[in-house]
Amino acid sequence: MGFVASFLIVYGVAGVVLGVAFAIAIGRWLHHQRRSQVAACARSPSASPDAMREGFALLRGEVGAEDAAPDDAVIAVEIPGGGQAVPGAAPGAWHTRARAFSLRLPSGAAVRVEPASGRLTLDTTFVPASRGGAFVYRSEVRPGDAIYIAGSVRREIDPSAAGKGYRDAAQAWVLRAPAHGNLCVSSDTVIAHHARRARFHRAWAVALGAALTALHLGLFRAFHANVLDALGPGGVGAGPASGIGIGPAALALFFVGAVALAYRTLAEQTSPWTELRVERPRTA
Repeated sequence: MGFVASFLIVYGVAGVVLGVAFAIAIGRWLHHQRRSQVAACARSPSASPDAMREGFALLRGEVGAEDAAPDDAVIAVEIPGGGQAVPGAAPGAWHTRARAFSLRLPSGAAVRVEPASGRLTLDTTFVPASRGGAFVYRSEVRPGDAIYIAGSVRREIDPSAAGKGYRDAAQAWVLRAPAHGNLCVSSDTVIAHHARRARFHRAWAVALGAALTALHLGLFRAFHANVLDALGPGGVGAGPASGIGIGPAALALFFVGAVALAYRTLAEQTSPWTELRVERPRTA
């Protein structure tokens, strides 16, 4: 097999395909790890409030019962189903109601949660319901519910509490949507799914990294050495570089394709997420 074809197989196919798959596995691992790792300040009743830091955080706690009546949701999201419009909302639009509430952490510390319109995601179970004769999928957060919520934590002045003067105003922790993204509320089940997906992609990142290393340090090692020898000292070509054999090339292509396909197939088959397609009515 010619040198150019061998170069494309070694660096273009084996290197890029496995390298991209390896990068995707690492990215998905870090994404799910971030979505499942609770901040130190909210992991246990013995956690110190001083462990809270400004920035992105996943918190776990209970919605304050003083924020609304037990039968009144602090967050409610309704998604139209079957192409029907939700009464009081634009056709095909999600109907969201949210108000500020307090999140009581296991340690007893409280965080003020301030959801913003259009920047809120409920990564929880939606149940079929009926509203005004229209079929909808509904999810709600009520006082007393134990939830996980991810967003940006900041230390701000609390106008509802008295400080020691204008130079020492009372402060409180506030959770809002991050600068780029939404404030995300999740249930125990969803967080457990994220933790399992993090382990799944981490294992595949290790396997893909090992496969990439083994391929280039094993099957392609002689070719790499040949290319380096052909460059010669000082980067000047010392002679023509030979390619790899048809057998090793075919084996490499099969190996790369099989590993990449196995990762993609297993990732899709083991995914706990179900895609919900909402039919939006066509406008004339």
